[in-house]
Amino acid sequence: MIHSQQGDLDRAVEYGNLAVEKAPTPADKAWAQGTLAWAWCRAGEPNRGVQVLEKVVPLFSVRRTPWETYLGEGYWLAGEYEKAQQKLEECLELAERSGMKLHIGWAHRLLGEIFLKTNPVQVAEPLAAPHFEKSIAMFQKIKAENELAMAYAAYGRLHKQQGKSETARKYLNQALEIFERLGTLIEPEKIKKELSHLPEV
Repeated sequence: MIHSQQGDLDRAVEYGNLAVEKAPTPADKAWAQGTLAWAWCRAGEPNRGVQVLEKVVPLFSVRRTPWETYLGEGYWLAGEYEKAQQKLEECLELAERSGMKLHIGWAHRLLGEIFLKTNPVQVAEPLAAPHFEKSIAMFQKIKAENELAMAYAAYGRLHKQQGKSETARKYLNQALEIFERLGTLIEPEKIKKELSHLPEV
């Protein structure tokens, strides 16, 4: 799970496979399979990951919210936006009811990403912006820096789509600073590329 968050996806898959292989009980195996499936989703195999998550998530009757969030993210990465939105709205309700602040912020960020991806420019802003703002506020509050950087980057992309280059640059640079300081992989190069495509102010 840590390697998935860090963006070290080869190692995430490697350790996920090892966890499945070494799991001593059916419950441990289901947990390991879910974690491996999430790594597959982030490593470019979201359909494979979603197939496994759809099987194992119902097994977790207690503390389901994290697994529901992984499945929602998997649907989003697989381009199944309607399923992703439905699942993430369920996650948000579960997370708010149980006070799981990380997953509240995570669900809001992903919902914003979906609205940004699936709507025309003029429609996306009023739908996506409130989710990004709530996500940023929550991650700032709980000091979840890597997730905060993901939310900053997404909010920057929204401003870029709106033609607000200066504001987009501000949020993308904030995200880049955090990712580089934390040693997160993959994301810094993506953001540098996006910054290079912004017009100079």
